[in-house]
Amino acid sequence: MIRPMEEKDLPEVLKIEQNSFASPWGRWAFLVELKPPGYCFVYEKEGNIVGYLVLRIIKDEAHLMNFAVHPEWRRKKIGTQLLQFGINFCRNKGVKSVWLEVRANNLPALSLYQKMGFQTRGIRRGYYQDTGEDALLMELLLEEENERG
Repeated sequence: MIRPMEEKDLPEVLKIEQNSFASPWGRWAFLVELKPPGYCFVYEKEGNIVGYLVLRIIKDEAHLMNFAVHPEWRRKKIGTQLLQFGINFCRNKGVKSVWLEVRANNLPALSLYQKMGFQTRGIRRGYYQDTGEDALLMELLLEEENERG
C-alpha cells in the first residue's frame, strides 16, 4: 500500500535511508519535504515501511528528490510501483516534466529510470560531495508519455 508519509514514519524511513545511501538525508530534510511544494509517500508491506518517494512540485515541473527501497525488499517491483505512483501523482497535479539526478554508476537505478521513460539530459560534474562522483540529469516528459500511451 502506498500512502502519504507522516512524521511518525520517519524512524523507519531514516533506517532505509541510512542503509541505502553513503550520504543519507537527516530527519530535518524529510520534515521540510512533508509539506508543499514537497510530497512524500511511503510503501507499506506486512505492516512495515519498505520504501519511500519524495517529490517537489513547482508549477508544472517536478523533481524526484529522494527515492529508496529497503535492501531486503529490492528486486520485487516495489521501486517500479512507487515510481509509477509518483509519476501518476505528478500527472494528476498537471506536471509536464519530472527531473532527477542519479549517480552515473548506479546501474540498477539507471535501468529503472530508463525503463520508466526517463532520458538523460546532461551531466552534473562532481555533483556528489561524498565521492566527487558525477550525476546524470534525467527527465521524463509527461506530455510525450501521454501522447505515446
